[in-house]
Order: sequence, then structure tokens, then C-alpha cells
Amino acid sequence: MHINLLARAALLGWVGLLATGCGSKGGSGGTSGGSGGSSGSSSGSGTLTIISPHSNEIQHEFETAFKAANPGVMLKWIDKGATSEDLRFVQSQFQSKPAGIGIDCFFGGGGETFDLLQSANALQPLPETFGVPDKLNGVPLVGKDKMWVAAALSDFGILVNKALFERDKLPLPKTWADLGNPALKGRIGLADPRHSGSAHEVFEIILQTAGWDAGWKILDRLAANAREFSRSSSDLPQSVARGDTVAATSINFYALAAIERAGKDKLGYIAPEGGVVQTPDPIGILKGAPNAELARKWVAFVMSPAGQKLWMLPKGAAGGPQAASLFRQPALPSLYKPIPSNSLVQSDPYATKNSRPYDAEKAAQRRQALDDLLGATLIDDLDAVKAAASAPGKLDWAPIGEAELKADAAQWSDSAFRTRKISEWSSAARAHFGA
Repeated sequence: MHINLLARAALLGWVGLLATGCGSKGGSGGTSGGSGGSSGSSSGSGTLTIISPHSNEIQHEFETAFKAANPGVMLKWIDKGATSEDLRFVQSQFQSKPAGIGIDCFFGGGGETFDLLQSANALQPLPETFGVPDKLNGVPLVGKDKMWVAAALSDFGILVNKALFERDKLPLPKTWADLGNPALKGRIGLADPRHSGSAHEVFEIILQTAGWDAGWKILDRLAANAREFSRSSSDLPQSVARGDTVAATSINFYALAAIERAGKDKLGYIAPEGGVVQTPDPIGILKGAPNAELARKWVAFVMSPAGQKLWMLPKGAAGGPQAASLFRQPALPSLYKPIPSNSLVQSDPYATKNSRPYDAEKAAQRRQALDDLLGATLIDDLDAVKAAASAPGKLDWAPIGEAELKADAAQWSDSAFRTRKISEWSSAARAHFGA
């Protein structure tokens, strides 16, 4: 789906809007290692505790609307820095507290995140799926046994500084592979998938839509052209807008927020040919939720027409957000029949088809192992990757085969095995790239 039909939340700091997925926080929302929220952090029976990588803007709009419908309720937000950190925190907590960790809901993050939560026995079934279909173009929108449901939909592409491309007479990228153009060396913005869920999704999509070996060639060249690997994907649009980079991989809502801020004459968003996949942004109730009834009310509100309209309507519109437009595609199909005339989303994602097949189950099974593989081979010794770009054949390297990663991923919970494999991969990368 082309991005000019979609949108989601905005940027950190300079944008004043922000999005979900894997951004950092400020203001009223939760912060790394702690919790926050405009409602305070009391822990009585009327307090709902939510762990979420969603932005402050999303937290504020949903909290305000929910509290208006449920007077006296308090919300406590927790975030450990980004989707990946939130996931690891919940997984580790359930290892020592299998009956429950004192948190009610997990709100935001990709389908793979929630599949991993389910694998960790960290979720409990939802009472219903609220009219959301099981799949969209083969990608699950509802977890097995109704353990989670998509609250919004997203896709990924390329944010470009059109003014710089024109000034420097550079060809605009049309595909993921085009970001590997040697003319863009040092000018591409990427994020570390070990910290950013959005970054992870981009790399997984490239590997699946291009194929394993061809996908690694693309990733090798992307890394060679990277200015750096940011910790958060939410930093990348700001870098493009400033001109520090000319292009960056981006989830659609980060990009559209940046374009709204900077202007369509300066920035643009490109849906890569043959490389677009629509993915869910779910919500779920954690096992042992201390306020399970309130948690069910929260999920029901987020999935209701009133909650879903917060994603798509502009700020100030009747039934829309109050302080910031969220630029998101709702997951509720009924909201597209018809699409409100003032909606920021003017196309029905359920009427489109993904460019290529996408295996969400495979992606979930190998997520953490793949992130560590990318870190060990392309990110931790980035200078060596960049230096090797001029050597013939150096950027045509897949460090291991896809079947081998699948086998390794099955043992990734074994910390000694994981440490040994990461060390092996790092050594192989140093030998290959000459670090």
C-alpha cells in the first residue's frame, strides 16, 4: 500500500508528534527503565498497568479517551526504551514469576513480538477478536487461541530528502536494493534491530521478499552505506530532515509525520517495489494481570470504533485525538466502510495485497537470533564493512544459511549457546571483512 494513503504517529522532539513501535520517550509517557503517564503511578484496584513502546502522544490520546469513558480509573505506563527492550523485560520477568508480573497489558509492537510473548506463556486469551480477521494477505492479525489482536496496521518503506537528491543529482531509490547504490555511501540512515522493532521488521522483510542470499547482499550494501546504526528508528526521520542522511528505512507513520512537519517539497516516502508487507501492531493481556477485568475493558475500548477512530482522524476532529494526530491505519475493518471524509487514511488496507508472501511464523521463530546475527556481522564492526565496500565480492556475503539460522534459533534461550554463536559470527565477520 502506498504511504500517501496511510499514516501513523510522529517524531520525537522536533516533530512534537510521535509514533509507536520502537521510539524513545519524553514528557508524560513512560521512560526507559521506569514508568510514567499523566495519571501518575498509584497501584490500587482502579489502576491499569500497561507496558508499551507506543509514543507519549498515543498513550495520552488513548488514556484521555478511556478515562473519559471510565471515570476514576488510573493508568500506569511502563517502557524499557523500545519494543525489543520491552519484550526482553517481560520475557525475563515471566521466567522468575510465571504466574504473573504485576502488569496488565502489552500494547504495541509487531506480531512477532506477541508471538514470542505467547511462546513465553506470558499472555492470556482475549474474550473476542472484535471483528478483526485472522489474516491479511497471509499475515496473522489474530494470535493463536486469541492471545492477541491487531490494534493497528503498518508497513515499511524509505523516507527520502527529495531536496538533497535533486541538489546532488542522485537517483531516487525505488527498491530496497537501490539504497545500496555506492553514490549514497555514508548517507543512509539505519537502526539497530537489537533495540528497534521497526528496524527488525525492515530487515526481515528484505530477507523474505528478496530471498535469503539476495537479501543478505542488499543488507551488506545497506550497512556499507550507513552513516551509523541508531539505537531507535524514531531518530532516523530527524536525520533525513536535517540532511545528515539523504534517505532512511522507516515505518510508514514515522515518515508521514516527518513529511507533514518538513513539507512534501522537501521529504517524500517511497514504498519499495516488490518489498511492501503490511503487518499488525497488536494488543494483548498479560497472564496473571492484577486487574484483568479492567484490562479487558481497556482492550475492548482500544478495539471499539471510538478507540479505533483515534488512529485515523485528525486532531480536533469530532471523535478524534485532542492534542496530536496519530496517522495510523485502524485494524477494525468496519471503519473503512465507508472511510470518513476527514480521515488521514483514505485507502482500505483490506482491499490491497502484499507485494510478496510473508511467513510471520518463521519471522517470529528466528527474530532474536536474526537480530544477534545482524549485530555481530554488520553492526558491531561497521567500519570494517564500510572499508570492505571497495573490495570485489566482499558485499555478496551471507554469513550463514537460512536453515542453519533456523536450527540455531531453536536453541536461542540457552545463554551459553547464544554467547558462543555470537562470538563465532563476530569472528567470521572480522575474517571476511578484514576487521
